[in-house]
Amino acid sequence: MTTKKDYVVLLHGFWRSARSMKTLEKVLVKDGYEVINIDYPSKEQTIESISNDYLKKNLNENCPDKKRKINFVTHSMGGIIVRHFLANNKLKNLGRVVMLAPPNSGSKMADVFSKFEIANNILGPALRQLTTHKKSLPKSIPTPDYEVGIIAGKFDGKVSIKSTKLVGMKDFLVVPSAHSFIMNWDDVILAVRKFLKNGKF
Repeated sequence: MTTKKDYVVLLHGFWRSARSMKTLEKVLVKDGYEVINIDYPSKEQTIESISNDYLKKNLNENCPDKKRKINFVTHSMGGIIVRHFLANNKLKNLGRVVMLAPPNSGSKMADVFSKFEIANNILGPALRQLTTHKKSLPKSIPTPDYEVGIIAGKFDGKVSIKSTKLVGMKDFLVVPSAHSFIMNWDDVILAVRKFLKNGKF
């Protein structure tokens, strides 16, 4: 019986589900990690409530071994949820964090759609939280004090390359991808595997 490696927690993006992270999940399981692919209601709750009610609960239930590192791989809004969680909860066994197309300085698309009440009603409370406003939630979260690698899409269309960046990030990579399916690119999956193992792309 092979010994499991560290945990890897996957968090999908806005208006997506855990199914969108399935390809990445399968690869990381083959690498020996114990993968927790979290599904959460991105259209129904605020980022704070998702962080507290879904992420925290899943970590308590599914990552009991304190001797094993807990790593995170996120897509889009999933990165903001992890940042919020880690800013308010200290994990002694925290490993590395990889963010795919994260709106760390907000999204111009959120700026546009959040102006319309019908869009807010359909897309949910997190939409207003993801704007580029100077007081938006992503901009209010402290700079990470843990290892973060960020991958941005050159043809994202929803989150600019500049908006994905964070002060103090350990590595940064731009790939010729759009936003929605960046997590399925072979080059991205390879980069994720490298960062989890070595802390660099």
